[in-house]
Amino acid sequence: MFWNRRTQKKLFIPKVDKFYGGPKTFLTNLSKYLHEKGVKTISDPLNSDLIFFPVEFPKEILEKASKKKIPIVQRLDGVFYEPEHNKAQLEFDNYVKEIYLKYANYVIFQSEYSKSQCFFKYGEKSPDQFSLIVNGVDKTIFYPSDSEHDPTNFIRFVTTGNIRRKEMIEPIVLALDELRTEFNFELTVVGKITDELKPYLNRDYLNYVGPKELQEVSKILRNSDIFLFSFLNPACPNSVIEAVSTGLPVVSFDSGSMKELVGFNKDLLAFVSDDLFQNVKDFKYEKLKEKIKLCVDNFRKYKKESYLQSSLYSFETCGDQYMETFNAIINQKPK
Repeated sequence: MFWNRRTQKKLFIPKVDKFYGGPKTFLTNLSKYLHEKGVKTISDPLNSDLIFFPVEFPKEILEKASKKKIPIVQRLDGVFYEPEHNKAQLEFDNYVKEIYLKYANYVIFQSEYSKSQCFFKYGEKSPDQFSLIVNGVDKTIFYPSDSEHDPTNFIRFVTTGNIRRKEMIEPIVLALDELRTEFNFELTVVGKITDELKPYLNRDYLNYVGPKELQEVSKILRNSDIFLFSFLNPACPNSVIEAVSTGLPVVSFDSGSMKELVGFNKDLLAFVSDDLFQNVKDFKYEKLKEKIKLCVDNFRKYKKESYLQSSLYSFETCGDQYMETFNAIINQKPK
């Protein structure tokens, strides 16, 4: 059964404007996909045939939905954990855990790493209660460049994201500081950055352009050579998926889901540790520097492989998997 207007099945998803960051980007893409497929969505969760939301939702509504036997599907990325997060974040994580354990009939994880985190911290789900669906991007926006830049004399590095933690910028600029005498380059930084981190932008090789719409982000990526990424224990970062989709080699730390997402160039990932929850003290910029140099010295090899993998992570595929999951669940309502 394909869930569209003819089936009269009613799907609830939250409004996009109630979210920010990765969940907002995901819901924007999902809403667009559902509209194009003619899927009926409604604003009243208690009048729906299935409730879907990323991360969290008001428990009082979920309590009523459970009594009405409405299937509840929760999408999770990472978790908050000690010592990297504050008291408010850890309390929020307990809220999410309660939804996961008490109300969610089904959980969708963004990566194998995301599943491992949640299983460790929240408890395991049985195989019929979860699936893994990697995020995707709009391929009409994120695609590789047709022209080829010769980086022999000048390398164009780029990093994107909501830069809110020190490890997202410090290892990158410290590594590049030490590479300034080895080759010519610039680093373009795209996205919001907190005030306390702005001093890291004071480099003569760095071009900070601030937040941009997706179309502009994609254009900047296509006009770049190598994507640099630094984040502790990422579950499934949109920035990396966007970079892969534009055919860029990705240099990063081997943290979180990175080896899953860019395994085709896994030797560009700097070793951190074998821990499930890695510690930011193990992010050594010297190791990132070695991987940046490896990529520059073997650029054509890594660029070719990255270009060949740019068809990965289409939101059309992602959206299809979500609809297949919703269809399977709606046909097996909780009893």
